[in-house]
Amino acid sequence: MSIERSECGRPANVIFAREIATTYEEKGLLLDDAIACIGRDLVRDERELLRIRVSIDEGLQNAFSHGNKEDPAKRIRLEVFESGSEWGVIIADQGAGFTSDAVRDPRTPEGRAREHGRGLMIMWKFMDDVSYFDGGKTLRLLRRKQERGSLTTA
Repeated sequence: MSIERSECGRPANVIFAREIATTYEEKGLLLDDAIACIGRDLVRDERELLRIRVSIDEGLQNAFSHGNKEDPAKRIRLEVFESGSEWGVIIADQGAGFTSDAVRDPRTPEGRAREHGRGLMIMWKFMDDVSYFDGGKTLRLLRRKQERGSLTTA
């Protein structure tokens, strides 16, 4: 996992964007709307869409809990974009960020004993690339498109 100090470049072809307050109600609505967009425009396979939903939910929960510390005055922004042979999701929070030293690998004995870190493992498993920017305040999840047009199939 790399955590870049540079800003995550904003792709030109954003197909969904929304910014919310850090509340559970808005988080749930944001996730539902983002998945509806992805299911309509990018992924038709229900199993694959479920994996993507879990990944995005983990990213949102990290921004919600660890980034914004559940402060409803802080905002979370989510964008879905399409670019050439890939598509992805960017999630940005207004927290302090983090370093890779703060996250233990959940596959190690020390990591298994910790309460946090499994969400990152889930995202790594289900997405093609997981990157952090802005000192850990911005997450980018990427998926490569499959051969059949712009729709991903399992």
